[in-house]
Amino acid sequence: MNGTRSELPIYHDSSVPISLGCKPCPELGLCGGLQTAKGLHNCQSFCKCTNPVKCQFVCPQKLEDFVNRVQEIRGFTLQNIPPVPNLSFPSIRGVIPHIYGRSHRIRRLVVPAVSIPLIKLFYRKTGLPKYRSKSEVAEAFGFDPSAQIIINGVSEDQPIEDYWTHRRATHLPEFLALLKPALISVPNYSVFTNVPRWDDLYSIKRIAICWQEFMLAGIPASLHLNARTDTDWMRWTDFINKHPEVHSVTFEFATGAAHKERADYHVLNLIKLASNVDRRLQLFTRGGLQYLEQLDAAFDECVFIDTGSYVKTTKRRKLEWGPEEKKHWRSAKTLKGDPLDDLLLHNIRTTEAMVDYTRRLRKGVSERPTMETLPAVGFPNPKQIPLPWLQAEGRSHKKTPVPQTVTKAGRSLARSATR
Repeated sequence: MNGTRSELPIYHDSSVPISLGCKPCPELGLCGGLQTAKGLHNCQSFCKCTNPVKCQFVCPQKLEDFVNRVQEIRGFTLQNIPPVPNLSFPSIRGVIPHIYGRSHRIRRLVVPAVSIPLIKLFYRKTGLPKYRSKSEVAEAFGFDPSAQIIINGVSEDQPIEDYWTHRRATHLPEFLALLKPALISVPNYSVFTNVPRWDDLYSIKRIAICWQEFMLAGIPASLHLNARTDTDWMRWTDFINKHPEVHSVTFEFATGAAHKERADYHVLNLIKLASNVDRRLQLFTRGGLQYLEQLDAAFDECVFIDTGSYVKTTKRRKLEWGPEEKKHWRSAKTLKGDPLDDLLLHNIRTTEAMVDYTRRLRKGVSERPTMETLPAVGFPNPKQIPLPWLQAEGRSHKKTPVPQTVTKAGRSLARSATR
């Protein structure tokens, strides 16, 4: 797709009727139809392709590639995801720091659990694993091996597209299991508001497939909930109810849901999903600190991923905060070559105290906690939050290769469709 009509009010709005052009679409049952404040004919109104061959989205305008993609995931339905082993999930509460590497530290970080990026665990060009054991990962990232590892699949688009490309050929889920993670969150394949809906359905199905593959490899997997419409949320609710193996879900507020209107919409649907599922679920969240009170009440466990402490530490920033005070990231005066161990630990503990205090305050707890009595969390860097209406433009144009057998089948069907 060479351009999109991103200037339109295109968020899903259940108060308006389904677009007339959606009625004859064969995918209406799975998609639910387009409902926006701007009366678009159907989701292809977002397409302004002048050269479909260069389009990076899943769309029937590029027929051969479209057929290949549909066959690759065995259709858009979630009904053909088979049952998987019902694994034991860890009980995790509070805040988990997300770290990207050692970053000028000489000691190992001692915390109960750490979150590390999935995309840092394999070589993106080849898909080969970087590490073969938990001790190797602990050494590379600079944390104590006693910590629980949470592998975090949330990332920018292209790195997780690389994971999708290589995962089966290099048996990545099985190699990740060798690291003995306590849990892995599924990659957050993007669901955009300003692209043809087939692309969203493709991403949703891939999330479910990755969840299945991690569970089959013996890794407790947290299902990432990406959704654009009420129907998407209903499909996820139905999927979770039909798969009692799902005990944990993940949601990210730092990109598309960073806009308050959309965040409110997704929080409402998260709470609705939790109430409509026949068991208590664990929730991992990146961002959305202001919604923790509501989410804490809806979910059995709500775990906040601290994505800010590590990044701010590498920029030599120190978090200053106290009860009933605003937080401030101050410049930390360090000499060239000074280790950052103490600064990182301070930022982690202060963020943890701040989040826990916020949770207690909103629940009406009267005691004033101190830094010593509060157990660890973080904040996303606002500068890293893309505007929602620019989402689609951020996707890389690099294409994910399709297996050759699927490509041949796509060519055959495309020829028959054009005769």
